[in-house]
Amino acid sequence: MTQESESTLNQLQSHTQIDLSQLELQGMSLMSLLQHGSGLLLKQAITAEINEHLGRSRYQRGGEAPGYRNGTQKTRLDTPIGAVEYDRPKVTGSDFKSQFHQPHMRRPEEFAEAVTDMYVNGVSTRKVKDSLKAVTGKKVRMSKSTVSRITKRLRDEFEDWKKRDLSEYKVAYLFLDAVRIGMRLGGKGKDAVLIAYGILQDGSTELFSVGLANAESNRSWGNFVEDLKNRGLEDPLLVCSDGNQSLINSIDSNFPTSYRQRCVKHKEANVLEYVPATEQEPVKKQLKKIFYGATSLAQAQQFVAQFKKDFGKKYQTATKCLLDDLDQCLTFYIFPSHHWKRMRTSNKLERLNKEIKRRLKVIGRHPDELGCLSLIYKLSSKYAETQRNFKVDVFTKNIWKKLREEKESMIKQLMLDLYAA
Repeated sequence: MTQESESTLNQLQSHTQIDLSQLELQGMSLMSLLQHGSGLLLKQAITAEINEHLGRSRYQRGGEAPGYRNGTQKTRLDTPIGAVEYDRPKVTGSDFKSQFHQPHMRRPEEFAEAVTDMYVNGVSTRKVKDSLKAVTGKKVRMSKSTVSRITKRLRDEFEDWKKRDLSEYKVAYLFLDAVRIGMRLGGKGKDAVLIAYGILQDGSTELFSVGLANAESNRSWGNFVEDLKNRGLEDPLLVCSDGNQSLINSIDSNFPTSYRQRCVKHKEANVLEYVPATEQEPVKKQLKKIFYGATSLAQAQQFVAQFKKDFGKKYQTATKCLLDDLDQCLTFYIFPSHHWKRMRTSNKLERLNKEIKRRLKVIGRHPDELGCLSLIYKLSSKYAETQRNFKVDVFTKNIWKKLREEKESMIKQLMLDLYAA
């Protein structure tokens, strides 16, 4: 039990003394007993609050606070144990506010959180109501507007999150990617949702930003990355992305001290586009050696030379595609080897992109972009929370320190006379 919950329970116990004879126990089921008892408890708790606020109990005179009692109002609260109904005492002519009842309150905070989670995880607004009925009983009332009011918290949370200060985050690896989705209701085209998440120096995963653009242009990626910088994000040690030139330009402009890692999965796919489908297997094997089979940068460079020897003449365009920007594809080889598997591709963002598309397919195009971005933010945040931490030990920190201090010489190791005969 949290301190807040324990405090609330103590207050309830001090404010209320339930007369069990009022519960009319005969013939009641356990569920009915809980519901009826909860209603009586709420009524007495609010009555005690009013007595304390006015400085007098019912029918007493005196008290310093203005205001007077004004009867009761039938109130219904939908909870995990079913609908709880009670006569809520009212006060007029006063600024009295109950901690146990708030305007438009329909269910406890935990219940609202459950509704939000169901919505985020793929249950449509219409089906949230039916899903809760199956759990809490037939009497639960859950209108579409109620669900919408609860899920509005996503929008407010997202807008605050988008403005938060990033200067305290120490980022080792930053991953940038975009997912194309049909967003706006009534539209036909697709928009680009830009996503940034990072691996911190303690090994944990953090989502940094979610943005919207019509296309992955210099301006859209530039604005997105500049926003990260403006909110205080320091240059990561390394930034991983696909081969989108606009994104690469933004990385080079905004993170001048960072290493750049180009996603090897995207590079492999690009190379294979220039090889006939029936002849791709031997090319794939050689690419796997370069990006996954080498145990060091020097060995990877040997595999590159072998690729040129085997396919340089037969598949000239494919070979040129491989060599273009290849040094940026091999950057991960100068980093801690136990990080290679997870830092040489943007696979994790690709998996997140699939989850985003799956969720949005449930609701189709969204009525407004803020609601859609809020949903994507929540999905992405939950995804980041599930990721296993990177191992960061003394050895890792020493390598990172060396990479920071000797970037120029380390970059030279990546350089290879790729076009030499």
